[in-house]
Parts: sequence; C-alpha cells; structure tokens
Amino acid sequence: MQTIVIIGAGFSGTATAVQLLRHSPVGLRVVMVNRTAGMARGIAYGTSSPHHRLNVPAGNMSALADDPQDFLRYCQQYDASIDAADFVSRKCYGDYLAALLGSAREQCRSGSTLTCLAGEALALRPRARGALVELADGRSIEAAHVVLAFGHFAPLDPKGIGTELDTGRYQRDPWAVEGQASHFANQSVLLLGSGLTAMDVALSLERQTPHAPIYLLSRRGLLPLPHRTCPVNTHVHDELIQRMLEGPATVRCYMREIRRQVHLEERDGVNWRDVFVMLRPHTATLWKRLSVTERRRFLRHAQAYWDVHRHRVAPSSFQSFQAAVADGRFEPMAGRIKTVESCEHGLRIGIQLRGSHRLIHIEVAQLINCTGPNSDLRHVDDRLIKQLQADGLISVDPDGMGLRVDSSLAVKDCEGKSLPWLSYIGPMLKADYWEATAVPELRQHAWQLARKLVADAVRSHRMG
Repeated sequence: MQTIVIIGAGFSGTATAVQLLRHSPVGLRVVMVNRTAGMARGIAYGTSSPHHRLNVPAGNMSALADDPQDFLRYCQQYDASIDAADFVSRKCYGDYLAALLGSAREQCRSGSTLTCLAGEALALRPRARGALVELADGRSIEAAHVVLAFGHFAPLDPKGIGTELDTGRYQRDPWAVEGQASHFANQSVLLLGSGLTAMDVALSLERQTPHAPIYLLSRRGLLPLPHRTCPVNTHVHDELIQRMLEGPATVRCYMREIRRQVHLEERDGVNWRDVFVMLRPHTATLWKRLSVTERRRFLRHAQAYWDVHRHRVAPSSFQSFQAAVADGRFEPMAGRIKTVESCEHGLRIGIQLRGSHRLIHIEVAQLINCTGPNSDLRHVDDRLIKQLQADGLISVDPDGMGLRVDSSLAVKDCEGKSLPWLSYIGPMLKADYWEATAVPELRQHAWQLARKLVADAVRSHRMG
C-alpha cells in the first residue's frame, strides 16, 4: 500500500485528501500532517465568529470540482432557505470541510486509510522512491509521494516596524485578535492595510470596542468592493479574451482591453463584475503570457486595483463596513508610515499622506498588520521551508509569489527540474498560475492532482 503524506490540513490539503480517498481504486495510506490537531480548517476557516462571511456565494464553494453543488446541499441540510447566491459564515465552511473529510475517511474505497497527525514536518529526505518525512518530535514517515499544502504565512513587518516595538502594541498576526477581549477597550487602533483582512479585523474590533476610532492606512486608500446583489449576467460579449490573447502581452494592453470591455458592457446595462467573471477561467493563460518584466510591472502598478475588483466581499459585510465609514467609526487613509514612537498611551505614528510631503501624527493604542499574507518564501521563518531551500528541493519565485511547479503541480527544484515525488497545492501557485487563492481554482487543482497521484498509484500497483 502506497503512502502519500500531505503536509498542511487547510482547504488545499483537505480537498486533495478527500479526492484521493473517494476515488482511488487501489488502497492508499493517506497521512495528513498539521501543526495543530485542528484538521480541515486552516486560517481562513478556523474562525469561530459567525460574523465573518465567505467572499464567494455558497453555490460556488463546493470543495469538490466533480460535484459543484456539494456545499450548497450541506448548507440546506441545516437551513433549507439558503440558496446558491447566499454568503454564509466561514465557520460554517470550516464545519463543512471537517464533515467532508470525516465522511471520506469513513467511506474509503479499496481499503484506503486516513491518518491525521498533529506535528511539525521538519525535513524531507529524498529516497530512491519517494522521501522520508521527518517530524519535529522524532517520528518519521516513509512516503511514496509528498504533497506540500501549506497556505498563507503571516504578513511581513513593514520597514521600520517589527520586534523592536512593544509586542503588546504591535500585532503582527491580524487573526490573533479574533475571539479575544481587546486589551485596549475603547482606545483607537491603526490597521495597516485596507483590504479584505483589514475589513474583517475592523468589524471584529468594532463589535468589541464600538466607541473608539479605527484607522485603516494603505498606500492607495483602496477599499473593498461588494459582490453584486443581482444575478450574474451571462450575456457578456466574448471578444475580450480573444483580443487579449491576440494582442501584445503587456499590462498596458490588458488593462486597456478590460476598460474597453467594461465601457462596452455598461452601455448594454451589464455590470462590470460580469466582465471579471468572464476573465476568471483565462487568467492563468494571460499571466503565463507575460514576461518577467511585465509581471513585475503588474505587481508594482496594477495589482492593488486588480485585487480590489477581483476579490470582492459579501454585500452584508460591505454594508456594515460602509456604515462605519460614514459614521466616522472607521477612518480610511491613503499614505505610508514614516515614524513610530512610543508615547504615554501607546504609539505616536507619523503618516505621510498620499500626494503630500507633510506628516500628520495620530496616537493609537495598538497597530495591527493587515497588509496581507506573505508569499515570499525567502522571508518565511519555517524550518521545513528553510530545509527545502537549503537542500535545493524547491525553486522560489524571485518576485516573492511562491514556488515554482510544472503543469502537473510537481515541484521544481533549484535547477528547474520537476521532482517526481513532491507536489505543491495552495496559494503559492500564484507564481505560475496567478489565480490560486480561491476555492473555485484550488478545488480544480486538488482534483487534477489527486487524479495524477491515483494514476501513479495504480501504475505502481500493477507493476507489483
């Protein structure tokens, strides 16, 4: 019986394990290794708050690419009124993933088994076939194949901000505040960032301390945009993709064609969101066309605008956020931090507003880093990742977008060679696919990877 070790038990690891257990015609030993005993959750769905909503409607959140209505059926078992357009809680989705994994474990095909281990994977040692997975507690696992399924890492400290600050005043991990009573009740807080994470943290803090201003600072001051409340319009002209694929592979060309299409569709009463829905299946192809120079141009100049239009929020969350902005409870600002000093009641922060050389100063009790997850593996303090880099077993994207894989998700080593025993699935696929952070894309990757691993296992089984 072949052993497949999956390191990471968030969405990507769970979806891959479920597909392996559901579909392998030969017996597999699937071992999931996670730092904590909480399987099938990860950062995104480990929240206990019912107020944190999914950013994708329930009808498009099935973890199974081959069963797109699975999550909706799960929701309707508990509330028949939920329909495909509803945005349910992330806690509910975490419960769904746990239930899905449990069901797959109970109904394993062909004698397959699932073992869930709480522990830290410390190193991978290649063998003639597969690898030895070494755990921090001294255990080791012989694996025919290893799937790296780690997800997001904590944000990087901005320049001039970090461990020298009082840790009680500077919060590096934005999700560490969830579910905890604020130590600075009814005192002002500065959130560094104004995207989806900042919105969630702001709404959580406001429920705990509703009588203090919450500042949201980002370089451009862009705020989250909501999903539509009307149905998706499928009558969108399809010339856009053809024009983008036939035209120059440049950011300027891409942006020009998207704006042109939005203006064209608006004349016909079509929402701009429908243009992004049409783009979604083609973004990986469009990304692969760009040269290294063009990719860097996109990351530097266009990514922030792309993200705010592409990754939208549930309408109810947006309404709550907008109401707090209108009432002055949330104060968005565009600019950057220039100075941070301790003061009597916390931190005195000097901010250079966008388009100005003048500094303004605000005093806050706490600074929380909501700039978004770090995908630059060169700056990740993780023993496994450091070992993989030191031994040349992974190739890190030079622009900090993750790690490099081939078309079958096999990890490329430092020389660009695909390793037959090592795969990756998760948000670090952005380096090669760009769109690799949301369920609709990741479930497809999980299904394709599982099919490849099952085919390899069948071939090995036939060979004796």
